[in-house]
Amino acid sequence: PKPKEGAATEAIKLMFQFSSDEGVEPLVRGADDLSDFIIYSPENSALRSSEREGQIEPLGINGEGLIKFLTVLSQSKDPSSINAIKDSLHLFNWFHDIKINQRKTRSNISIYDQFLDRSQPYFDQRSANEGFLFVAFYLAIFVSRLTPKFFAIDNIDSSLNPKLCENLTRRMSHLAAEHEKQAIITTHNPATLDGLDLNDPDQRLFVISRGLDGQTRTRRFKRKPHEGGPTRLSELFLSGALGGLPKSF
Repeated sequence: PKPKEGAATEAIKLMFQFSSDEGVEPLVRGADDLSDFIIYSPENSALRSSEREGQIEPLGINGEGLIKFLTVLSQSKDPSSINAIKDSLHLFNWFHDIKINQRKTRSNISIYDQFLDRSQPYFDQRSANEGFLFVAFYLAIFVSRLTPKFFAIDNIDSSLNPKLCENLTRRMSHLAAEHEKQAIITTHNPATLDGLDLNDPDQRLFVISRGLDGQTRTRRFKRKPHEGGPTRLSELFLSGALGGLPKSF
C-alpha cells in the first residue's frame, strides 16, 4: 500500500540505509521483512470506531479495526497476545482490566478503571481517553503475529503526555525484542528520547533535518556525552546539541 507522503515518510525511506563513515549500514534485518512494511499513522476517530475497516488487515494505517482485532485476540486459544497488551496497559495507573463485548453486528470494549465506583467501574471506547486508545493500538502491533515484523509509526507522541512517551518507548523496546519486531518511530516530543538506551545496539537514534536546499538529511546519534555527569537526551535535544531543530526562530 502507498503510505501517506510527508517529511516523516521521506525520512523513513532514507533510513532504510544509513550512510556512515564506515560505509552503508543496512537497517532492515532481512529482505523478506520489507514485503509487508507499513507506515502507521493512527487517528482518534478511526480508533474509536467498531465499524470502520481499513484496506489493510488486521489493522489499518489510521487505526481502523482496533476493536475488532482486540476481539479476535481475546477469543484466540493462545491468550498470550491479549495478556501482553493488558499487562502493558498498566502504564496507566488507573487501568484495571479490559473486556470484549461481542454482539451480532459489532463489538465494543469495556475498560475497567480501578478508581471508579464499583457499581459502574467501566466505560467503552467512545468515552476512553484518546491516549489510551493510541497506546492500545501500538501494543497490538508489537505483540501480534498477524501484524508486520517491520513497520513504522509516524509521530508516536500524538495525544501522549511526556512521561508516558518515555515509558512507552522503554516498553516497546522490550516488546520488539520479545516478539521479534523491528520498528522505525518518528517523534517531535523530547521525552520520547529519554526512553531509549543507546548502549543497546538494537536501539538507535537518528536526527532528521533539512539542508540549505531543502533536502532531507539523516544523521545517527550514537552516544551521549559523559562530561559533567549524565544528561537526558531530551535536554540535549532542546539545547540544540542533537540537531534536528529549526534555526529560523
